Amino acid sequence: MSRLGVQRAVGLPECATPPQEVYELARRRGMDFVTITDHDTIDGALEIADLPGAFISEELTASFRGEAQAVHVLCLGITPEHHEWLQEHSGDVEACAEYLDSETIVSALAHPFYSVAAPLTSRHRRRLAELFPIWETRNGSRARELNMPAAIYVETNGGIAIGGSDDHAGIDIGRTFTKAPPAATAAEFLDHVRAGRVAPAGEQGSAEKWAHAAMALAVRALGHDGERATLEAARVLEIAERVLRDGDRREGDATGDLSPADARALLRAWLDSLGLGELSEADLVAYMQRDGFTHAGLHRRATRAHERLLRDAVASAVDAAGRGEIEEIGAVLFGACIPAIPYAPSAAFIARERAKLTSREGERPRVAIIADGIGAMHGVTRTIEEIRERGVDGFDIEVIGTDRNVDRRLAAVADVEIPHYPGMEIGVPTLPAAVEAIADGRYDLIHVCAPGPSGVAAALLARAMEIPLIGSYHTELAAYAGLRSGDPQLEMTAAMVVAVFYAQCRCVLSPSGAADDALAQLGIARARIIRWDRGVDTARFDPRLRDMSLLPGEVSVLYAGRVSKEKNIDLLADAFLLAHARDPRLHLAIAGGGPELPRIQERLGERATFLGWLEGTELARAYASADIFCFPSETDTFGQVVLEAQASGTAVLAVDSGGPRELVRHGVDGLLVPPSAQALADSLVALASSPERRATFAAAARAAVEARTWDRALARLAEGYRGALGLAPGAEAVRDAA
Repeated sequence: MSRLGVQRAVGLPECATPPQEVYELARRRGMDFVTITDHDTIDGALEIADLPGAFISEELTASFRGEAQAVHVLCLGITPEHHEWLQEHSGDVEACAEYLDSETIVSALAHPFYSVAAPLTSRHRRRLAELFPIWETRNGSRARELNMPAAIYVETNGGIAIGGSDDHAGIDIGRTFTKAPPAATAAEFLDHVRAGRVAPAGEQGSAEKWAHAAMALAVRALGHDGERATLEAARVLEIAERVLRDGDRREGDATGDLSPADARALLRAWLDSLGLGELSEADLVAYMQRDGFTHAGLHRRATRAHERLLRDAVASAVDAAGRGEIEEIGAVLFGACIPAIPYAPSAAFIARERAKLTSREGERPRVAIIADGIGAMHGVTRTIEEIRERGVDGFDIEVIGTDRNVDRRLAAVADVEIPHYPGMEIGVPTLPAAVEAIADGRYDLIHVCAPGPSGVAAALLARAMEIPLIGSYHTELAAYAGLRSGDPQLEMTAAMVVAVFYAQCRCVLSPSGAADDALAQLGIARARIIRWDRGVDTARFDPRLRDMSLLPGEVSVLYAGRVSKEKNIDLLADAFLLAHARDPRLHLAIAGGGPELPRIQERLGERATFLGWLEGTELARAYASADIFCFPSETDTFGQVVLEAQASGTAVLAVDSGGPRELVRHGVDGLLVPPSAQALADSLVALASSPERRATFAAAARAAVEARTWDRALARLAEGYRGALGLAPGAEAVRDAA
């Protein structure tokens, strides 16, 4: 068979399924007549030409004269002289069609909606329909949805439909074919084709069939002997990238340093992961040639193996993370993905081919926002909710994740409780689920929010599929890991993971100068950092919602957010106890929850009221009804709750660090203090004793946030998307072509 792009992509040498094997397999599967239609050669067909029922054919690559568009034409029942003429004149498809007709050669347009070179236009297809009344409408290597347009075209406009296996791997010969009335000779069979007394029959293609064919090609090229490389995640990712980039190219030299040993290593690991370790590489071809074999059945086996291994790997990874040994996690998870890896590029490749069938000219670019763990209450969740509700001007947005509150939900093989963080869970999707979502969505841009399971999978797929990637920095994950675990080494390792994750992005959206600095420390160039701060709904968070009787105490102090170490909750408790000892009128209300809640409840006792997680109007009323909002965190990249408190007309007291430093103007609309219990306590007592100052701060804060609307914030997000797509600021974001 001819050299395919997938062979080039993974560094395989030239390889051919022996023509005799093709013939015997076709006859074994009940074919009365057999031909081989290699690309632009008849060498294989000549080897079997003298066998009963065989005839010579080729798949001619012919171009429109003077244009970049080319097609594949099946030329059936030809002679060597015909082949030579066709090759000499392949630069003019119309001349070739005229010649074929004059020589009464049966010809058919192969896979008519496949772009051999430049995409075909409607004008080209109309002309092709005039030149070639016979179209291949069932190509055994192409999925049903890719074959369907040709079938519909022939059914609607008239014509003759045929089928063929298009099998370059020698496993599906005769499983897709053309059915005709009885014929004694090949010439009589071809007369049936010419007269339209035929129909396509047999199997359609699929992503799993494509993947298995690639494996069989590797086996035929490599055999079962030879050097086997060490299986490395980076090499496997390069294989996937190359297959997606070059898998449909039939010309040009292979690039990169992949070797046959890399392909052999992946194939061996895949067989072992499926419990097929007893099969040699050569045995695999025979296994897939068996009469009872189905591609869907082998794919199901791989999927079950992946899900089983991934569940076990997740449990091991969580255990390793709990011990602070997160360097083990990557290898464990990579091993669990091996059963599914061959199917990822094939599914993405077919989705890309499917996308070519319909024009998206003039449509808005599609953006997938990949969010992990947004089932819990935190700033990222609120931001995603606003995006889903309001949209981003000029873009179609879909949120993808394993949680319920998304647009495209990924099936999770496990829900993992975050180490050192009881009660917070993140879903782990299977690799096929992530591939299907990304590939089917036809996205122009992938937006990842954090290096969670879905985010990491999406980042890898974006790289492999050459989809632009943009990230947004929401959380100081490394600092959180260090604070929760008390392990500096774990914090350092987490920082490395975060740095590698965001390094893949064309640009990173940052909510504050403090976050800019954190990203720069991770090695992200400042030129790639784009400001995207948040907005606040001033209609929802409104001082008029104040209810003097809602919160206990003569002077109420509110904290809203997670009750956890990374939020400096102990600093809040220490400061409040000091302040309360000096001014017993103070009463603390905590709206939220988290792992430190039981201990903080015990420490504060009756001096505090615990409201649990509040949402909607209840949360807005709590903000507006408090006299002081106290925010002790040093690790917040933005401080959404600070903004909401300001909009609610509540005086804010915050630690002078992170995002809140840019939201609060010290002495104008709030107070910023060092992260010490005494400094916080002194300011609490001072604000409690000065209602006038609190009122001044509240009014100034409300006025300051009036301009911080979500419309403004989402306009900045749109500019970030334009930057990632290489569009000029303010340019209308529309697609120019399919």
